[in-house]
Amino acid sequence: MILILLMIAAGCAIALSVMIAIAAIERSSGANPIAAAAPDRNRLAASILFQLLLAGGWRENDALRDLRGVGIVSPLTAGIDIASWTEHYARLANVEQRHWLLETAVKLVAAPGRPVPLRQYADLLDISFSLGFQTDALAKLREQYDFDYVDHAKDARPREADRGGGAMPLFVRGSADTVKLLKTLGIEGNANRHVIISAYRRLAAQHHPDKVYTAGPDVQSDAAARFIEITRAYEALMAIYRD
Repeated sequence: MILILLMIAAGCAIALSVMIAIAAIERSSGANPIAAAAPDRNRLAASILFQLLLAGGWRENDALRDLRGVGIVSPLTAGIDIASWTEHYARLANVEQRHWLLETAVKLVAAPGRPVPLRQYADLLDISFSLGFQTDALAKLREQYDFDYVDHAKDARPREADRGGGAMPLFVRGSADTVKLLKTLGIEGNANRHVIISAYRRLAAQHHPDKVYTAGPDVQSDAAARFIEITRAYEALMAIYRD
């Protein structure tokens, strides 16, 4: 009996030593800014980036593969609100980690010759502001990685784009939700795709963050918030008005 107790004690000691060694290795690793972060923060980052990829039309398997490609293997939660989860991440992260998340987001979606879908670009703006940055941070990354976003309105927005980037709200014409979306674009009364596209192009030209990224923080914040608002309304309305 004594021998069995000694063997159990020895086994526990070995297990504890292994756990301490693993923890020491993780603390000493500095290759990735979030490698030594708390699991909660890792999960937040993985979930944010996963949702961002889905917003651009990635299939789930492809999104997971791309996350592994940048060294992110943490468990994640799907179907999140990017802005609120990014705000939570920002509260747990230091400046280096916040910069890392924004730049990693850009690296994942930016590719030569492949413009970023409009909804995904709006999500990038959400991430940038929720991390505490202004539009100049994203503008600099756009220059560094040489990417732009797709403005489907310029080409009358192809119908297949209405189905890209994940599920859309199930609004119906004439509902209170639809009326609210139309008012966001300054449209009252009857509407169709042409009217919606024209209204969006006019407002996007006025409020695009690139126009004010050298201005003060308040001006940048107001422009980005308005741009995101009209973009969300435009995307939703294009899913409703298909004719």
